[in-house]
Amino acid sequence: MSTAILYGAGSGALHAVTGPDHVLSLGPVALRYPKQSFRIGLHWGAGHALGTLLLSVPLLLLSQFIALNTFAAWGERAAGVALLMAAGLSAWSASKTARGAQVDVRAPAIVGLVHGATGAGSLLLLLPVLVAGSWLHTALFLGFFSLGSTLAMALLTACIARLGARFEQRTIARFQATMLVAACALGVSWIL
Repeated sequence: MSTAILYGAGSGALHAVTGPDHVLSLGPVALRYPKQSFRIGLHWGAGHALGTLLLSVPLLLLSQFIALNTFAAWGERAAGVALLMAAGLSAWSASKTARGAQVDVRAPAIVGLVHGATGAGSLLLLLPVLVAGSWLHTALFLGFFSLGSTLAMALLTACIARLGARFEQRTIARFQATMLVAACALGVSWIL
């Protein structure tokens, strides 16, 4: 039981901080709203966790009947679309608000929800659980994966904002633009 908890929380945290799509989705927003970055990451992470659970439960129930590799391929394409949506939302938000203004946390939560529900990364992390056979271990893994990824995303955004505070506004604007272009490129590559 403790293995499912530790593996779930560790996998969730690792998934959150190593996904380039997470950095590219959260980075521009964290740099724009540094004082709210932890809260933004927490909401994005909670949306992502809920999306992952919404993907996982039917997947666990249908795993005997569907081809997981085909599902993963379509999930990656949908994650590319979600990444393009996050980049577009971030660019639109940048044009409408000044640095330091209040952010509506519903937007990061919704983008995180879509991203979590479409991401193939969560599917790949579920594969060890699919073969475990214990519903209790599966539930513990999923719950602690969600908790670990949510907290790690909140810490990730806070770290990005803290690093950004060391730079001039002009340099931060370049970082944001670079991340938005990289997010679009990654999203398009996943779609294709």
